[in-house]
Amino acid sequence: MTCSMCGDRAEKYFPAKHLEHFFHCQNCGGYFNAETSYPKYEETYFAERAAPAFLGSAIGKIFLIFPFLYALKIKKLISKNSWILDYGCGGGKMVSYLRKRGFCVDGFDPSPSAVFLAQKNNLPVYGAIPDKKYGLITFWHSLEHTNQPLRDFEACKKYLAKNAKVLIAIPNGDSIEAAIARSRWFCYDWPYHRVHFTPESLSMMLRRAGFRVVSIDYFNPGYSIPSLAQTFLNFFMPKNALYSLVANRRAEEGGTKLILLGILSVFLIVLFSPLLAVVFFISILLKRPGTIILIAELV
Repeated sequence: MTCSMCGDRAEKYFPAKHLEHFFHCQNCGGYFNAETSYPKYEETYFAERAAPAFLGSAIGKIFLIFPFLYALKIKKLISKNSWILDYGCGGGKMVSYLRKRGFCVDGFDPSPSAVFLAQKNNLPVYGAIPDKKYGLITFWHSLEHTNQPLRDFEACKKYLAKNAKVLIAIPNGDSIEAAIARSRWFCYDWPYHRVHFTPESLSMMLRRAGFRVVSIDYFNPGYSIPSLAQTFLNFFMPKNALYSLVANRRAEEGGTKLILLGILSVFLIVLFSPLLAVVFFISILLKRPGTIILIAELV
């Protein structure tokens, strides 16, 4: 087998102790699977239901602070009038958010369902990357969805302008959450997540692809806090129920039952918030949060 992150070849890889379906690469430390098939991304994977529940809508409004902070981070990385490509943008939610704030941004997603949904909403999202040069390519929790991240990442290089950067946000396969929760970890998300990077494996992949790592941000509350909260809830309740309520999609439960699960979820999070806060800050201190953000530039 060959590690899809660093390209290391070995006669035998050992199954990951905490991540079912994955093998642990001894060279880069990342986690990859040996399957060649992909799950099918139906339109229901991306599309929101007709109207969000009041509770989900209220919580969602609180989380709007995180896209705002994300936009500020992007603004610091690009020059004026530089184009941005959101790689693996799904239905184009972030593309829409950034365009409304004056950014020049295109979206790319390999799923026809995602492209159809985005274009139905008049968003510039395509099934092939437009032939132009971008000052920044973002992989906002998308790179973990491919069986061949190194190959797919290298294919993007020709679309980068001089002095361009890449911003990659990913789950951390060596996080405290992953080690404790295993398949209950919110970011485990098998079979849609095909690889699980660690800071070391992502850095090694980037160096092999001809990039220099500029920074690794372990304090990423926009994803790490919701991930920790949902992972905690997954020990006691139907998997990812609060996420489904807030995101207004991918719900295994529906109607009144989902709303009741949401109310119970909020109660448990408030009740156990001191414990969750301690776990969150310990994970930051140990550099083992649920998610990380890495910024790199072409050498």
